[in-house]
Amino acid sequence: MTRPLHAHSAVELERLLSRGEVRSVEIVEALHARADEVEPKVGAFAHQLRKQALVEAKAADEARARGESKGALHGLPITIKENVDVEGIPSTIGMRARADRLAGEDAVVVRLLREAGAIVLGKTNVPQTLLAPMETTNSVFGTTHNPWRHGHGPGGSSGGEAAAIASGQSVFGIGTDIGGSIRVPASFCGVCGLKPTRQRWSNLGSQGVLRGQELVQSQIGPMARTVDDLTLLMRVLDSPKHTPFDPRVPPVPIGEPGTIDPTKLRFGYYEDDGFLTPAASVRRAVREVATALEAVGCEVVRFTPPNVEEIVSLYFQGVSADGSATVLEALAGEPFVEPLKTVGRLAKMPVQARRGLAAAMGLMGEHRVQLLLEALGEKRVKDFWLLCARRGELQIEEERAWDLARVDVVIAPAFATTAAPIGMSHDFTLGFASAARYNLLDRPAGVVPWTRVRPDETQRTATRDRLDKRAAQIEAASAGLPVGVQLVGRPWREAELLAAMRLVHERAGKREDFPATPI
Repeated sequence: MTRPLHAHSAVELERLLSRGEVRSVEIVEALHARADEVEPKVGAFAHQLRKQALVEAKAADEARARGESKGALHGLPITIKENVDVEGIPSTIGMRARADRLAGEDAVVVRLLREAGAIVLGKTNVPQTLLAPMETTNSVFGTTHNPWRHGHGPGGSSGGEAAAIASGQSVFGIGTDIGGSIRVPASFCGVCGLKPTRQRWSNLGSQGVLRGQELVQSQIGPMARTVDDLTLLMRVLDSPKHTPFDPRVPPVPIGEPGTIDPTKLRFGYYEDDGFLTPAASVRRAVREVATALEAVGCEVVRFTPPNVEEIVSLYFQGVSADGSATVLEALAGEPFVEPLKTVGRLAKMPVQARRGLAAAMGLMGEHRVQLLLEALGEKRVKDFWLLCARRGELQIEEERAWDLARVDVVIAPAFATTAAPIGMSHDFTLGFASAARYNLLDRPAGVVPWTRVRPDETQRTATRDRLDKRAAQIEAASAGLPVGVQLVGRPWREAELLAAMRLVHERAGKREDFPATPI
């Protein structure tokens, strides 16, 4: 082995374990040593389970020596996002009011991981309430920094997970995604992530602050440094294994991505959906992926996503339908952390004041801010039902648009910019619109790292409103940071999506500017 153990992928480590070239204890100790080196700067973990992990690793090695195996992940370490239940540890969601609530049992996904032989290294940090797409900070566990640049956010809400993987403290892990919460951190930190179709994996034991909010739903999914590692987790934790513990999961196998020729898929792409123009680096990445796929024989066409503004509005109408009462009650008086302060002020604003502000923003040419303000606020049950009905219609309209374009996979921006300096995200929530779209539409979507920001891509020329101006500030400090690309599939066709992601990842890895991790 020419590389240190912490730099190997899960697939590589599994092979080394199977051949007897390395022991599980050695892998865990190597990851602990790496954490000793970088964790004080990164702050990726909420909980490290060092003693327990070493005990389990020793037991895994002894079982392997006897010729026994628990499963495909026997002796492999993994990390879990803080809001996903691990027995005996609180899932605080970054809130002090939940710090003493210990989980009574493992989440279904954690149970299945253990049954497959995986070793839980620890739980990774999240932003307060999980509702911050760009930063990961809370008053319980502190702030997570982007491994690529200290002082920049790793994304949210699976920011701790992405940072742990990118910095080499974790091999792969489990995140959750309600508005890009896997995909945005993956893009910001230069790793891979997948948000499956809703209920492809069980969400029992995944905690969230918006309990009962069903219009836009969170989904557990895998994160890793390679697409092969994502595929390994999707195969090992296949849907039929979840069904006995959660009847809401259809017992439909994912299939084998390796049997699918991705060059036979038809790809659509768009670099700008017309709502918030992405950074030059983000747009370049999408174009380059499209060109690279054409070069290997794929059919690639431009695709225009329908109903863009309406989907953004509907998303915020749904998640704020209770007037933010659930979030405010859950915080139990705890103040909002900095990335959430603007949203918090808007949530507490009287209805008439918010409407007046929305009208003023419209007169000032701040159309996108006006859209957000008009979407926020409590809804009558009758109106909420209409929102749910419209969501279903939009999902059908999206499918018809894909049918008309005859596309199997769509290439799109993961976020409007790359990672932002900490403190710059509180008024840039709308930057996640290109990712949140596919939560509301319930389509599987993943992110693959592709490139890094070039020095000549740090200036935004058009700054027509406050969102563009904030984007310009973020881009000014972005040179050298990773840029990921989002790939979106049709519902329940994760095997096709993973095959496409693998092809993109293979091409990306040959580039000189590929954002290689661990960093």
